[in-house]
Formats: sequence, C-alpha cells, structure tokens
Amino acid sequence: MTDSAAALCVPTTPRRVLVVHNPTAGRHKQRRLLDVIERLELLGCAVTSKQTGQRGDAEDFATQASPDLYDAVIAAGGDGTVNEVLNGLGRGSGGLALGVIPLGTANVLACEIGLDPRNLDQIARAIAFGPARHVHVAVANCRRFLLMAGAGLDAHVVAGVNVALKRRTGKLAYVVESLKQAVGYDFPKLGIRADGVEYEGRMVVACKGRFYGGPFIAAPDASLEEPMLEVCILPNSGISGVLRYGLALPMGKLSELPEVQVISARTLLITGPRGAPVQGDGDIVARLPAEISVGNDTVELICPE
Repeated sequence: MTDSAAALCVPTTPRRVLVVHNPTAGRHKQRRLLDVIERLELLGCAVTSKQTGQRGDAEDFATQASPDLYDAVIAAGGDGTVNEVLNGLGRGSGGLALGVIPLGTANVLACEIGLDPRNLDQIARAIAFGPARHVHVAVANCRRFLLMAGAGLDAHVVAGVNVALKRRTGKLAYVVESLKQAVGYDFPKLGIRADGVEYEGRMVVACKGRFYGGPFIAAPDASLEEPMLEVCILPNSGISGVLRYGLALPMGKLSELPEVQVISARTLLITGPRGAPVQGDGDIVARLPAEISVGNDTVELICPE
C-alpha cells in the first residue's frame, strides 16, 4: 500500500456499518461473526446486520444501503460474498466503504490486505477505525471484480466444485475438482488480446491483487491501488501442466516458470469456446468471449491499520 493511500479516509469516530452475511455458514463461523459484531459494538460502532436468503441478496442489500445511515457495508463471508457487495456498491448511491469479515474458504482479500481471519480483535478494530484505501476496481463483461478474473481450467473448477463438499472440507473440494477437471478437460486454446497485443494460452488469470487461491502469490507486481492488470498466461495443458503450476503456486514460483508470461495491461479480450465460464473473485461472473478492463472505477476498501 502506498503512503498517500494510507493517509486517506481514516475515521475519527467508530463507523456505522451494515454487516451482510450468509446464514448457511457453519456454526463455528456463525460464532466468529457474532463475536466480531460484539467487539464492534464495544468499540462504539452502530451495527445493523442482514442475512442473505439467496444469491444476489448481498448485492441488493449493498445497493439499497444509504450513506445517510451507514459509513460502510461489511461482507461477512468469503470472496464471493465480497464480490456481491462490491457490485452492489457500484449500483448504489456511492460514498460507502467496503469492509470484510473473512469467513470463507480461501479469504484471498484478507491475505491481500493483511487481515488475519483468526484475529477477531484485529478484524473489529479495522472495521471500526481502519483506513479506507482508494483502490481500483476491474470489470469483466460489465461485472466488477476486486482480486482476479480467470478463464480456462480454474474457471471450470469454480463452476464445477461440489458446494456440499466445499462446506465440509474447504479447500480440499477445489483440489478434488481440479484433479477431476484435469483428467476430463480438453484445455482448448484461448486467445488473449492485451492492450492490442495478441497472445495465446490454455489458462489465463487477470490479477488486480498479488494473491490467488489463498496465501499464494501469483502476480507479485499486482496492486489493488493501481489501475493496471497483471495478466498470467499459462500455456501448458493436461495433468502434467496442472501439477506443474499447482506445485509452483504455493512456492511463490508460478510467475518465474520459463513458459509462463506475465504482462501488464489495462484492457484484455479473452476468446475461446463461446459460453465457457470466467471466474471472478472465486465465483462465475462472465462467459467467453470476455472483455476485461480496469480504469477509473474505484472503491474505498477498509484495511487494518
């Protein structure tokens, strides 16, 4: 984070917050949520809580949130819940900051901003008094995303992952689906036009943040605060390619592999099988062909001090 950004939007009084959460989360995560809300109230925050009943509710709640009543909308859940709230803030009247209570499987945004999902005091303190940093938001086929958007195998894994298994086993569900997809997926070629220059790959991830899939750095030069995408183009296919990339990622070596291209761009067009899924922030947000861009669209993101 830059020094100039760190000086932005530091509240002098506890924030008034709308907490949006999914009641289908496990009992342990519900307890963590209630503990954070209790801490927020002890810090002097005015807290309103709303439960989602179906997909799209979090976006609608954020859209309807009034700056007259709230200073921020807090997504209590995983990165998919954050994405819904982010898109609701884009449709709303503006002026509201975005915060997170990380209760998801990967919690990539929490990794990006240095928020420890296990440190409830840190989470509450950040929401109440943490600086709101000015970050640039990217768009995939008119759908906002904050962290990354990808096409190819990773998008098919997101589309196919077993939700019940994910709730029981967390990240293991993605490992199971990745191996399943690696055997049956045909790895079609993807065309990538980045700022007018043509590339080709089997998988592509446009990164706004450094992290991918959890505490794993895929794009070390990416920055939420810059109006730029770091685009990772992966050319290998098959189970050997999946294992190679899957081993390099947790070691922080993905971008260093000789065949992997990482380029900077503001606009991106991905072509391939028409209708193939595009994942954004861990949810399916678009279909191919996909136009991805980053420009002047911004949001105030609440971070730890």
